[in-house]
Amino acid sequence: MKLNQIFFFVIIGILTHINYQLFAQISQGGVPPSFNQVLLSEDFQEINLAKPDMKSILEEDKLNEDKFHPYRIAVTIDVDININNSGTWTKLKEGGMIWRLKIKCKDALALGVYYEKFYLPKGSKLFLYNEDRTQVIGAFTSFNNSETGIFATELIKGDVVILEYFEPKKNKEKPLINISEIAYAYRSVNPVFVEKGKGFGDSGPCEVNINCPEGDNRQEQKRGVCRILLKDGASLSWCTGSLVNNVRQDFMPYFLTANHCGPYASTSDFNQWIFYFNYESVDCPNPQEEPPYNSMVGARLIAKTIYNISLGSDFKLLRLNNAVPDNYNPYFNGWNRVNTASSNGTGIHHPAGDIKKISTYNEQLVSTVYDGTTVVPDAMFWKVVWAATENGHGVTEGGSSGSPIFDSEGRIVGTLTGGKASCTNLYGPDYYGKFSYHWQLNGSTDSIRLQPWLDPDNTGILYLDGTGLDSNVLVAMFKADTTLILVGGSINFTDVSIGNPNEWLWNFEGGTPSYFYGQNPSNIKYDAFGNYDVSLIIKNETSSDTIVQEDYISVKPTVSPNPTKDFIEIFLGNTSNELIDISVFNNVGAMVADYKIEITSTSVKLNLVENSSGMYFINIRSENYNSTHKVSLIK
Repeated sequence: MKLNQIFFFVIIGILTHINYQLFAQISQGGVPPSFNQVLLSEDFQEINLAKPDMKSILEEDKLNEDKFHPYRIAVTIDVDININNSGTWTKLKEGGMIWRLKIKCKDALALGVYYEKFYLPKGSKLFLYNEDRTQVIGAFTSFNNSETGIFATELIKGDVVILEYFEPKKNKEKPLINISEIAYAYRSVNPVFVEKGKGFGDSGPCEVNINCPEGDNRQEQKRGVCRILLKDGASLSWCTGSLVNNVRQDFMPYFLTANHCGPYASTSDFNQWIFYFNYESVDCPNPQEEPPYNSMVGARLIAKTIYNISLGSDFKLLRLNNAVPDNYNPYFNGWNRVNTASSNGTGIHHPAGDIKKISTYNEQLVSTVYDGTTVVPDAMFWKVVWAATENGHGVTEGGSSGSPIFDSEGRIVGTLTGGKASCTNLYGPDYYGKFSYHWQLNGSTDSIRLQPWLDPDNTGILYLDGTGLDSNVLVAMFKADTTLILVGGSINFTDVSIGNPNEWLWNFEGGTPSYFYGQNPSNIKYDAFGNYDVSLIIKNETSSDTIVQEDYISVKPTVSPNPTKDFIEIFLGNTSNELIDISVFNNVGAMVADYKIEITSTSVKLNLVENSSGMYFINIRSENYNSTHKVSLIK
């Protein structure tokens, strides 16, 4: 090979490596071990999945073209793939092993991986990449373990995704990589070349990039707005939403979008939503290559309206599962809950899942019902008509749903529900659910209004400015790799606090050790059944903060043998002088025995020999604990 050819491939390798880090889910970076193995065999298992019925999928999309439906871009395929039943293990020369698996689904623009069980031991790493190695994400590590055990990784472009797991030498703990669904993306994910006069991706040609002069006064606000890849059952769609500030200004990762974005999403689905930050052109012209972004996965539902635009103002409030990392440069947007029409302002959004755009209005918002034309002062929606500006005529499209509209002061006054605006209907109106209505007019319960969450101390404040992360402010936060264990088990904890603490003091009620000084305690052992609090105090030279998670850890007794012929032993651990109730129920729910026992040893025995064969449920209760165990009696 000629010297200039060698130089060319070295440069390409460097550039490719840099590109890995530009498209980043929360991970540790690095290169898959196989990339450095010149003689490593490329012979490993490939699974080919059947292509979905695209005819029926596209027919459904055509029926749901209005912006009131989220902009679907993918469907999921049910699978049963895990590290034990699939893939190929290979020993590495320098020690350790890798497990690789190739998943292919013909003609997909991109593939996503959704995990029903996900747990990585300390020291191990997981990477995902496409066949030509131009997109690599990872390394995912034990930091990515969640309490739920549910996880998702962002879309890998092309119709092949390769998973590569690295297991260090002498690692005895086994991973859980159980894949339940593969996402098949069929639009709005893989633009290669920019068409003349067209936006970077699939949005209309009239759209205006956020870093054009039109966005000069909204450079803080844009940092809070991000694209969402939402999961709602077997459908994946683009929507938009924003981080939102609360009166305590404690950087709680609250996220505001529309309820029609994933109206039927389950708890499991929310834990697999992916949030894309900073996905935007670096300047005003459309980029020739896809710009970088940051992403994170998982949220839980806090509050939402009824999925009916005649009965509610169409909002959904989430709390992200993790604090937004400092290097994402997040901004928690402010809001105005006064029902007064703004005379001018902007909307920031991701039309068709494209890079971040801005739309401008310079006529007063109109209070009306959805799709209405007459003024209704106490209605649920703001009607807006967008204006032409220096670099285009920004409107909204599918994928913009849930995005914020800002008043003249840069505060959120609504979230996008839908409308008629498009690049072929520039003056068609759009409708935003009013922030003032979201606040407390949808009903009286905390689960359908914003006020209890964004003003938890009931200060009555009418508006609040946004805020970026302040390095002088500390917010204590942590996560555990699990919150449910058996007696004698141990848990690892990870500090995910906001700010820059340099001291950490942990208190583990019921744990051994009960105190820990340091950032990330591991192997905290729990030797007695019950529910236990965990607290963390963080400090630096100028600030401190404390978090207490009550009953955060649940430690279950063990029941054995199971199945049994006569006796069972309930191992409770190092608990003494405590009164517990134990009830035994048969498989039709009838109680067959009930005991009140003062614990004098680590375990108690129950005799089931007088009962007939079958399934029994053992309910164990104490003052602060309740658990039920299933036992089979076989004679």
